[in-house]
Amino acid sequence: MLKPAEILEAALRKWPGVLRAEANGENLFPLRIPIGRPRPTADFAVLRTEIELLAAASYKWRVDWDEIETRKWGRQRWPIKLEFESIEHLAETLSRSNELESFRAALQEARQRCPSLEPWLRCKAHRIVEHLADWDGLIAVCSHFEIQPRPYCYPRQISLRLGTKFIEEHSAILREMLDVVVGEHADTSAATFAGRFHLLLEPAAVRFRFLDPALQIRNGWPVVDCSVPAPSFAGLHWEIPRVLVVENRDVFLCLPEIAETLAVFGSGKASSLLHGCRWLEASEVVYWGDCDEAGYGILSNLRLSFPRVQSVLMDENAWTKWKHLAVPGKRDSSVKHIGLTASEQAALDSVLAGPWMLEQERIPLAEAEAAVMAAFGSNIQAP
Repeated sequence: MLKPAEILEAALRKWPGVLRAEANGENLFPLRIPIGRPRPTADFAVLRTEIELLAAASYKWRVDWDEIETRKWGRQRWPIKLEFESIEHLAETLSRSNELESFRAALQEARQRCPSLEPWLRCKAHRIVEHLADWDGLIAVCSHFEIQPRPYCYPRQISLRLGTKFIEEHSAILREMLDVVVGEHADTSAATFAGRFHLLLEPAAVRFRFLDPALQIRNGWPVVDCSVPAPSFAGLHWEIPRVLVVENRDVFLCLPEIAETLAVFGSGKASSLLHGCRWLEASEVVYWGDCDEAGYGILSNLRLSFPRVQSVLMDENAWTKWKHLAVPGKRDSSVKHIGLTASEQAALDSVLAGPWMLEQERIPLAEAEAAVMAAFGSNIQAP
């Protein structure tokens, strides 16, 4: 038989369903909570205490009792049914009366200001109470998209009395709601929130450095170290013999001069930044990232676009030599690892066993420079 605290837990589990029913005009009350029956093998003193606790509980539930003749304990008064007679009684018992009042007001507001949200309200009304503090803003955004489902502007340009970052900060719940509001206007093939709902987004930038002054002059580029939008970088018509991609800014800034080489700062996004850069297919590309789950994931993704990518300081020998500099890492089940060499896979297996993270900047500079030079061939010298 359930104790009062267990009854409260069972009632709380029903609360989301009760809210959905309220939104759909369904009446679930009286709402019964199964409390179980006393076990014939139970200790009678314990059982009597539990029954007394239930009888003394002052919550807004109703308990039906019956006089039952038992073989073991004689005639006893047993609880046979427990019910809440109304949603108000359930809310009061769960200390959610204010929440219920706010939920009803939020539901009414949504239906008045954004009628096209109705299918979401019927299916996911319980989510409202998770976002009561921001509900007015969420409905304002939905109402705007209901009128203008393809804004073609930056999120911060939408004329609403909201914080400039409101849409970005609430993109998860807004995606659920806007999918219903804009319907067929949503671009379901888009990978980003902005693309899905026809918002403009500043393109990611690619930062790069010429490690060879002669290479810079030959390509007619006026700046040694600069950033350009990723689409502009992909649209260049350069002939770059060698490209070294690194993830850490300090490593990027400290790279030595290397003949015929361009360095790219990946900043943890190398695979997505360089995905459309077709002129890199003719270059010798070397990737140097952290020895952690994410680093090997970026390497794997780079090879999907550029199968000939080599790695440096990410193989088993490098891990064995420098693992004493590793720190505890973390797992990320979303990362996929394909196309790794046997030595890279062995290093990854060791990293995951921790999990560990060997950040690239921890490797002594002289050792790292020697490995980078060797990755491009022993005959490569500084210009």
